[in-house]
Amino acid sequence: MPENLQETIGCIRNGDHTAFKKLVEMYQQPAYRLAFRILGNEEEAKDAVQESFIKIWQKIGSYDSSREFIPWMYRILANTSADRMRTIRRHEWVPIDLVSQKLVALQQRDQGTPADNHDLAILIKGLAGKLPETQKMVFILRDVEGMSSEEVEAITELTGNAVKSNLYHARKSVRERLLRILEKERTIK
Repeated sequence: MPENLQETIGCIRNGDHTAFKKLVEMYQQPAYRLAFRILGNEEEAKDAVQESFIKIWQKIGSYDSSREFIPWMYRILANTSADRMRTIRRHEWVPIDLVSQKLVALQQRDQGTPADNHDLAILIKGLAGKLPETQKMVFILRDVEGMSSEEVEAITELTGNAVKSNLYHARKSVRERLLRILEKERTIK
């Protein structure tokens, strides 16, 4: 069995199914987490991960081993997830009325508990779901996944300035939507 990632990739290039299985076992969970955050649906995320690993198997010959593997893999996964999103034309985001309910519940409780943080995460995810595709991808990778700007650049193949610009506009849009909901809630009371 190969000792490191580059050895594993070399074995996969030679058609070693056992090495590929090892690669899948190593990266299946992080891949699923990212796909789920992009798609917002368990089954779609599982399908995207499976489809991505099939593409990795098929395209491993084109992988440039002088570059890092993880961004290459995540780029395939991100593109596959984005393609699935466009194909199904279905976004299962938190409905705006549920966002309002979550916001009211958050305002009525003390902040800082795990449940509050979870509710806030659902709220932000719902608001981020309405972003344009590139902004959403950058927002998820940078602010939700906590990746560095350089990692986001490698995965999305955007320039540093494009990553910064998309992230700025995504954050601004989420913040503005949140403020509009807050204002609407205040006028209702």
